[in-house]
Amino acid sequence: MREEVVQGHSLEEIRQDWAFKLKLSPEDITLEVIEKPGFFSRQWKVRLIWDDQSGPNLVLPSSQAVWDGSKYVIVLGEGVKQFRPFLLAGEVWFNGKRQDKPFRVSFGERVEFLPNVSVGQLTWDLQILHQGLSVIVKVKHELPGHYSLGDFPTLEEIDLKQYVTWQSLPSQGKIWDEEKLKLDLEQLKVVHGFRPESWSEIMSVKGVGEVVVAEATLPVLPEHAQLVDLVGSPQMLSDTGEESVDYFASKVQLVEEGAVLARKIPGKPGVPGKDVFGKILPAAGFKDFQFRLKKNVYLSVDGLEVVAACGGQPVRLDERTYMVENVYVLHKDVELATGSINFPGDVFVNGNVQDGLHVFAGGKLEIKGSVSHAEIRAEKGVKIYQNLVGGKVTIGGKFVVRSKLLRSVSELRDQLSVCLQMTAELIKAPGAINFKPGQCLKLVMERQFPDLPKLASSVEKFVLENKDDELITQGFIVSIRTSKHFLAGLGPLDLQAVPFLQRVDQALEQFIEKVSVEVPEKLSLVVSYVQSAVIECGGSFECTKGVYNSNIRVEGDIVIEGVCRGGKIFAGGQVRIGELGGSGVSSTFVQISSDSRLSVKYCHPNVIIAVGKEIIQIEEAYRQLEIYRENGFIQVEKVRANPL
Repeated sequence: MREEVVQGHSLEEIRQDWAFKLKLSPEDITLEVIEKPGFFSRQWKVRLIWDDQSGPNLVLPSSQAVWDGSKYVIVLGEGVKQFRPFLLAGEVWFNGKRQDKPFRVSFGERVEFLPNVSVGQLTWDLQILHQGLSVIVKVKHELPGHYSLGDFPTLEEIDLKQYVTWQSLPSQGKIWDEEKLKLDLEQLKVVHGFRPESWSEIMSVKGVGEVVVAEATLPVLPEHAQLVDLVGSPQMLSDTGEESVDYFASKVQLVEEGAVLARKIPGKPGVPGKDVFGKILPAAGFKDFQFRLKKNVYLSVDGLEVVAACGGQPVRLDERTYMVENVYVLHKDVELATGSINFPGDVFVNGNVQDGLHVFAGGKLEIKGSVSHAEIRAEKGVKIYQNLVGGKVTIGGKFVVRSKLLRSVSELRDQLSVCLQMTAELIKAPGAINFKPGQCLKLVMERQFPDLPKLASSVEKFVLENKDDELITQGFIVSIRTSKHFLAGLGPLDLQAVPFLQRVDQALEQFIEKVSVEVPEKLSLVVSYVQSAVIECGGSFECTKGVYNSNIRVEGDIVIEGVCRGGKIFAGGQVRIGELGGSGVSSTFVQISSDSRLSVKYCHPNVIIAVGKEIIQIEEAYRQLEIYRENGFIQVEKVRANPL
């Protein structure tokens, strides 16, 4: 037999602990009381007696937990040095004190674990937030059951969290259901915005949590109409309220006809909402606008775009008012600081145009000052109040081009027609029986029409340079190129030269019959004084003082009130000149059409006048010179200036 003197709080505790340690049944242990609890000691002191054959080993291999109906008594095994509580699972007591943090232990000591037990509960409180925008439920949800302990391995630290498990039990507490939730919402008069998924979210809460059970439908904000401006900042209005547009800057923004000046992006009105009580939540106001249109603009079919009705300067008068100004006014000289002007409408320059610059106007052009070695171009007329010195002026460029085209094609056709007629006669002549048609054509050209190849090349060049004109078709270009091919070089000797040129002759005849150049009324160039300039005008020309050493081609009438000396003048209409030519200067050349009339108050010698293709040389001075064609003959009426 073996025995051991030990102490403990109770005889039963001593018996149970040592039975566990010795791996014996409690009945196999005999207790002899040596000392009972007294004033100085509250423990029992006993002698343990047991059979040595039954308990050969006092070493406990691992910790063990014993359930006594209300708590677990954990007897710590060999090697355990620290114990870590798990507060969520229950209370841990050691040596009569509740333990909230890890604490030191040793072999054979006892730790008490009082597991948490829940009877189960699912309750809530409803709360309305933000004046009816949402309803939340504050949930308290406890599952029925308790924590239990499993086996402990031999470790230095026992972490209670690793060994507790939750065991569910039938619910015995207060459990509310989904119908109770709906009833509570009805009592609060919540009729809108219930979230179907809220019940599953409530059931998912463990412990305490919040769940949104109803939400208001918020108003949808409106999308206000937006303006996309393509012009720029609005122009300021004058004090009188009249529109005041600043045209001073020459480098102005220009647009073509059909250009979009502004665009409206349509908006969308807002959609009203509804709070959880079913009350309508109004949407914010919808902001729309309408364009205001002034001159030379219109709205697109859908009413969303402001479109330029003509080319010109776009102007934004205020936030939503647009116009296109087809007049450009410059209150200073056209100089390097301003740059040249290229405007699709009318242009007014209240100053001079300086050297090397240009002014191009799609409408009329007026220049209050002088023009010096600049290029001037206008489609509807030019008026220069002072002098024009050097440079080039083109008025009605389209009419100038078409007049040149008609004139050059007519000349080519006239010569080609006569050349082919003479070639046909030569082919039939008895002396040319051994000649081929191409040889006859070559012979006629060399003797009678040596300039015909050069004329065909010149017409081709002009046609290709102006092929964008709507009168010049691809078929017409082919005809002109064919004429050049069979008239130049060895082309006349080609076997197909004569028949192909006959077809070209017919095509040119049809073109001349179809084309007519109608010069618009009031298309004119009016200038005070001209010197050393090149002028092409599709209308009329008027000079109040004098023209010197200039090259002028006018499709209409010419009126020169003063002197015209030197240079060349080509006129398609009537010509009236105050004084023509001058002594001691180069010859002056004037050409008029066959049906025009030249009237000169005083004509100096050394003047050459051409009427169609007929040349008249003026060898002496005359007054009241009149030259015109009548009944097919040129008539010259004159009064000798210095009669003998």
